[in-house]
Amino acid sequence: MKKNIAVHNIPDNIRESLVAMGYNIVDDSYQGHVDTILYNSDDGSLSYLNIYDNVIDMTNGAFIVDINNKNPQEIVSIIENRSYTSLF
Repeated sequence: MKKNIAVHNIPDNIRESLVAMGYNIVDDSYQGHVDTILYNSDDGSLSYLNIYDNVIDMTNGAFIVDINNKNPQEIVSIIENRSYTSLF
């Protein structure tokens, strides 16, 4: 099943890479569950987070990823591992 990735002000190359890897990219108009929310801390605001149904769901909450200074491969690794660094 494709993961729903919410994006806000991210570069086109990152968006295109994620689509090519099979992710479903959604924007601020999406109503429903998202697995991950991407934002850029250099020029973004997190005020739009309340749009998504599961941001504060303690069981199935969305994973929020700052994409600042990260390439598409690093972002995918973070999404898949749900971690910014390796645990081991």
